[in-house]
Amino acid sequence: MSCQSSEIDAAQETRIVVQALKIERLEEKQSELLERIRGLEKWVFGAAAVITAGVTLLGLIAQISKAYI
Repeated sequence: MSCQSSEIDAAQETRIVVQALKIERLEEKQSELLERIRGLEKWVFGAAAVITAGVTLLGLIAQISKAYI
């Protein structure tokens, strides 16, 4: 009976270790994905700033040209 109990304990211990390793890998992947998202956010904010500046300049040019016509 104790031999069977040892086998069950060993099997459970193995499953726990495997699950712990999976959790570690998933946490590493999550942090990597968060870094990638932060990089993309910076790129999107930069692009939005450039587009906003361009639209503003076009609006100013349109208003100036209307004033002289």
